[in-house]
Amino acid sequence: MTMAEQAEEPAAWCEGDLIGELFHSISQPLTALECGLEISLRQDREAAQLRARMKAALASTQTLHQRLLELRLLLDAGEPGNTTVPVALDDLLFRLRDDFASLAHHREIGLWVRCKPAWVRGNAARLRSGFFHLFEYLLGCSLPQHVVCVVGKPIDQHSFLVRFGVRAKARASHLVAAPAFNRTDLGLRIALRTFQAAGGELVLKLNSSGNAVGQVCLQLANRQVGAVAQ
Repeated sequence: MTMAEQAEEPAAWCEGDLIGELFHSISQPLTALECGLEISLRQDREAAQLRARMKAALASTQTLHQRLLELRLLLDAGEPGNTTVPVALDDLLFRLRDDFASLAHHREIGLWVRCKPAWVRGNAARLRSGFFHLFEYLLGCSLPQHVVCVVGKPIDQHSFLVRFGVRAKARASHLVAAPAFNRTDLGLRIALRTFQAAGGELVLKLNSSGNAVGQVCLQLANRQVGAVAQ
């Protein structure tokens, strides 16, 4: 079996696994909070000891709150939203490029986006959120002197493909690869669910060289695809 055949694809992740991991991360601070409060009530402690116990309980409560917010984000990503208005995907991607330009410059990472004009099915706010998390993930996985490349074009009359990857600046002539994906990355999972809710898919897999490559496939709306955007 080749490395490509052994590739993991987020689209194949079990829904129960996605939710189960978050609930597992919720149970740990909740247990620590319960145990800490129970011990504090049952045992006589000096003020300093009690204060330390309360600080630990507060930290557990904050962690619990954060995990619950993440769970809410993950669940919300599965809702398609209002999809009656076609989304100008090229404009969406170029705006995200501009939004991330300062962060990419600070990290010494290039951000290169090329996309043919296209109207796709989905909800503008939710698709922006999906690509926002995807851009954030790719920049987070990249090293200084790398370039994050995003290329969008139609593949037939019904589908639009957005390919993404990372390459060294010294090899700027062609697309190389994206970093291997992290299964536990919340943003990547939110992106996955967002694109699925829009009737599309997000796929990351290993190529023959052992590098990860990725693409997002979305459905075209009933508008004509024009020439290459500048």
